[in-house]
Amino acid sequence: MAARTTSRTHRLLIIDDDPLSAVALKPYFGQQGFEVRSSTTAADGLSDALAFPPSLILLAVSLPDKPGLDVFQQLRARARTAHIPVMFLAEHVELRHQNDLLGAGADDFITKPFDLDILGLRVRNAIQRMERDGVHDPRTGLPTGRLIQERVRALADEFDWYKIDFGIDHFDAFSNLYGFMTSEEVIVFAARLVHETVQEVGTPDDFIGQRGDTEFVIITRLANGPKVRDLLEKRFNEEVLSFYSFTEREQGYIEVEEGSGERARKPLMAARIKVQQGEAEE
Repeated sequence: MAARTTSRTHRLLIIDDDPLSAVALKPYFGQQGFEVRSSTTAADGLSDALAFPPSLILLAVSLPDKPGLDVFQQLRARARTAHIPVMFLAEHVELRHQNDLLGAGADDFITKPFDLDILGLRVRNAIQRMERDGVHDPRTGLPTGRLIQERVRALADEFDWYKIDFGIDHFDAFSNLYGFMTSEEVIVFAARLVHETVQEVGTPDDFIGQRGDTEFVIITRLANGPKVRDLLEKRFNEEVLSFYSFTEREQGYIEVEEGSGERARKPLMAARIKVQQGEAEE
């Protein structure tokens, strides 16, 4: 069944093995309306960032299995996490790392103990900057605009890629009948479904972007492309039906009023998919 979400809940990922951080941060940001996940190792944090892409990551300078800088560099190197703001959480003795981490491109550096209200403002401001700059969609968190353009341009110098343009056919008719809020639910549902599909049959280095309200871009490896395409099309066409009434599902169409006042039959929403592919490197 489709996941129903009336508006986007910003996700926060905490990667820190300090138990006091989770104890303090999870309830605070939960009360602020965030969906909060926490990991205590670099490996789990990287996995969570791919499976549940957050709006922002709070990352410890030191972790039990890897330095925070290594985690940061891996996040920046992967297409699905490269755009996510990262703020470092540091013990006072780790202040010496501040210049190096900010120089590497980190969005902020915060020392413990921190004031929760000040930290909360910094987190919200970082997310709002991303939204103002138009580099990700505020409803879904997916890269958009120039980030998509940069990734697509890079394909000219690459081999072994498979690009999927996924759109939603007959969305306008649904939106006219069901209204703005329910239409927004469909967009969030579609973005979540794209993430889940790529996570299941794609690779950690795949790119996902959003071009406009109902147009998504997926770039994966040539070998994985058909599996991503087929599963996405199948799941969307099945699960989007939950947004319709039983009668509409049974009859296979909706009825909407046209300008003349007459009622017209419109098809139910369905996946629209186009693909391009690059040759495998010999």
